[in-house]
Amino acid sequence: MSKIKKIIHDNEEKYIRFLAKLVAFDTSVIRHGEDGQEAKAQEWLAKYLENLGCEIEMFEPDNEKLKEYPGYNAGHSYVNRPNLIATYKGSGGGKTLVLNGHVDTMPSGDLARWKYNPWEMTEEDGKLYGLGTDDMKGGLASAILALQTVIESGYQPRGNIIIQSVVDEEGGGNGSLSCIVERGCNADGVIIAEGTNMEVFPVNRGCWLGEIQVDGKPIHASLKGFGESAIEKMVKIMYSLDELEKKWMTTKRNPLLAPPTFNYGYIQGGVAASTVADHCILKFEVDYFPSEIDKFGCWHKVDKQDVRQEVEDHILAMAKGDPWMKDHLPKITWFQDCSPFETDTSHPLVQQLADVAEEVTGKRVINGMSAGCDARHFTNVAHVPTVVCGPGICHNAHVYNEYLSKQQYFEAIETFANMIMEWTN
Repeated sequence: MSKIKKIIHDNEEKYIRFLAKLVAFDTSVIRHGEDGQEAKAQEWLAKYLENLGCEIEMFEPDNEKLKEYPGYNAGHSYVNRPNLIATYKGSGGGKTLVLNGHVDTMPSGDLARWKYNPWEMTEEDGKLYGLGTDDMKGGLASAILALQTVIESGYQPRGNIIIQSVVDEEGGGNGSLSCIVERGCNADGVIIAEGTNMEVFPVNRGCWLGEIQVDGKPIHASLKGFGESAIEKMVKIMYSLDELEKKWMTTKRNPLLAPPTFNYGYIQGGVAASTVADHCILKFEVDYFPSEIDKFGCWHKVDKQDVRQEVEDHILAMAKGDPWMKDHLPKITWFQDCSPFETDTSHPLVQQLADVAEEVTGKRVINGMSAGCDARHFTNVAHVPTVVCGPGICHNAHVYNEYLSKQQYFEAIETFANMIMEWTN
C-alpha cells in the first residue's frame, strides 16, 4: 500500500466527518444566484486551510470589475458571499496547480421528497446522501483533503498548490470569474472538481439561454377560427426547432460530446381556457459544440454568435412563411451565455491526470462534459489549460436524494493527492 493510500485509509472516518460538516452548512443559492448564503461555510474552510499552512484570501466578487467580461451574469449581490483562495507555497521551481470547486448548492426544494434531512449527511449502502454531496461539496472536500494528505505524507511540492472555494457557480459562475479578474490566475493547470465519475473532461458544450415571445389574436374560444392562438404558433416554432436539432445531429460531430440539442424549459401563455391565447412565452436552452467536424469533414472552431444567429434566422424564416406571424414576428431575446471550454486532449495536464486516475480507479477515460461549468472562465479569460475531473455524476446533481459514492470520494482524494505530487514536482 502506498503512503498516500495508507494515510487515506487510516483517516476515512475523519474525512467522512469533514464532508458531513461541509454539507451541514446551508449554502444554497437564492433566486438562481441573485443572492446566497455561503459565508459561514467559507469562514470554516478558511480556518481549516489556514491550519494546514495555507495563505488565505477572502473577498466578495465586485460586479463593477466583472461586468465587461464574457460570461458575466448581472444582477447578483455578493454581500456576505466571499470567495476563498488558499495557497500552499511550494519550495520553488515547480508547476502551480489550481484545484477549484464551488461551495454553493442548488436549493433543496420540497423537503418532504427527501429520504433524509438534506443537511445531515447520511450513509447508506455505500452512498453518502445530502444536498451538495455530488454537486459539488464532495469534489471540493476531496481537493482540500488531498492537499492535507500530501502535507501529512511529508512531501514538499516545488510548485504552489491553490485551493479555490468559489461562490455562485449555480447562478452562472461569477465566483470563479472573480478569482481570475480580481486576483489573477498565475497557474500552469486547473482542475475543476465537478462530478465526472472520475473521468477526465477536457471539453464541454456551450449553451445559450433564450426567450421567444409570440403575439396572438384573442377571441372567444367558440369563434377560434377568427382568432390566432399564440400558443399554437409557439408549438409551430418548437416543431421547427426540433427539425433544426435533427439537422445538426446529422451534420455536426464532436467525438467527445453529445450532439447539439434544444431544451424547452418554460412555457406560459393565454389567460383562460375559453379565450384564444393572445400571447405565449417560451424559455429555452440551445447547447452547442466548442469545435466540430462539419458535414464536409472539416474540423473548425464554432463561433457562439454564429450559433445564436442560426437559431434566430431559422425561427424568423419559418415565421415569415406563416400568414399571421409574417406580420407579427416572434421577439427573440438572449439572457444567459455559458460559453464552452476546450483543452487539447494531448496537453500534459489531460494525459497526466488520466494516467493518475487510472492508477487509482482502474479506468482511463477522456471524455466530454455535456453541462456547463466554470472551466470556461479559466480557458477563455485566463487562458490556462483546464480539465474537469471529480467524484460524482451529473445524474445525481440537482435531484432529490442527492448522493455520492463513498468509494469514489476516497478515490478522488487519492487521485488529486497523486496528481498534486506529479504536477508540482
